[in-house]
Amino acid sequence: MLGGVWFINLFLRVLTMSVSPLLPVLIADFKLSHGIGGFLYALPILMIALFSYPLGILSDRLGLEIMVGLGFTIAVLSSLLRSLSGTFPQLVLFTAIFGLGFALCYPNLAKLVKEHFPPRLTGTATGIYTTGVPLGAGLGVSLSGPLLAVMDSWRGVFMVWSLMAAPVIILWWVVARKSNPRQDRSDIRIPNPPGQQEASSGHSLFCQSSKPVVICGLLLSLLNLIFYCTLGWLPTYLSEQGWDSAGAATATSLISYVEIPAVFFIPVISDRVGRRKLIIVVSFLLIAICSAVISFRPSLTWWITPALGITFGGIFALILALPVELVNRETVGRAAGAVISIGYIGALIGPPAAGYLRDLTGGFATGFLIMALAGIVAMGLTYLLPEARTVPRP
Repeated sequence: MLGGVWFINLFLRVLTMSVSPLLPVLIADFKLSHGIGGFLYALPILMIALFSYPLGILSDRLGLEIMVGLGFTIAVLSSLLRSLSGTFPQLVLFTAIFGLGFALCYPNLAKLVKEHFPPRLTGTATGIYTTGVPLGAGLGVSLSGPLLAVMDSWRGVFMVWSLMAAPVIILWWVVARKSNPRQDRSDIRIPNPPGQQEASSGHSLFCQSSKPVVICGLLLSLLNLIFYCTLGWLPTYLSEQGWDSAGAATATSLISYVEIPAVFFIPVISDRVGRRKLIIVVSFLLIAICSAVISFRPSLTWWITPALGITFGGIFALILALPVELVNRETVGRAAGAVISIGYIGALIGPPAAGYLRDLTGGFATGFLIMALAGIVAMGLTYLLPEARTVPRP
């Protein structure tokens, strides 16, 4: 089950992020503005934001394994149909359907882990399957450029990735038939921390818990704005600076590859020092510096992208951990959902806005300066958070 979830996570990100290196070709082929190109890149995120919650409710009724399999099947088939698109409206339609399939899977992957692993192993299992996210993003960005050079067509790139993902559909349905969720639920209930009162059944998320939840959501939104803009437009920006497409894609993909160990080790470091806020502040400061350097000196990108990978992965993992530590047990689910809902606003707004600024100013330098400013704003917001309940390890 964990292997099936990992492969689905991997290929969903490959199929999503493969658009990034293809944007210059798509813009030229369909005579698009950079703003519209950014919209195409962000469209699956829009579908996730709109449909993850209602489809998550539907999954509780129909079954997690069925909905994940159905969603991944829709995602792969619609991605294959993208390669057959003859007009831009057709490409938009199939991209939207791909996003819908993504939304069918996305809210259920964490639930599946919870169904099949006891609490003492949930963190380990989540960490394992989460590595598919940056790895898939890195493969989609780094290999789509060379594939484009070989296939000489963006349609060929979409087709190759879709055909590679197709066997995972069969793998998943085999796994789903043999799935055996845990029957013992006796160890699931976790008591509230000492001194924290139990929340009543009518407890509303947006009372004393609202401030940290909203701040975490805003931090994730700013992080996603910078992350999706960087991975979406950096290959195009570097190509405009004279880089070859393969080099631009490879330099950008370093962000995702470095994220893989960061997702594991940054939370471990924060547990040892007991200072999550400090790590988040320093990380956002580093993001701001790196974004400004890319704006003024794109030739240093090879040195900048690994630092961005460390900070992106570390902040992402810490922000997702904070709601568990800052709110009552009964509101953790709603808190995490609210953080993700708010957090994807930045992913929706960022890429189209950066593309529009490119059309307006003739370059991406202004967009990267705004990303640096977003990092500074995030530093200030972090200081408004209470310190998480962590105890430094000896």
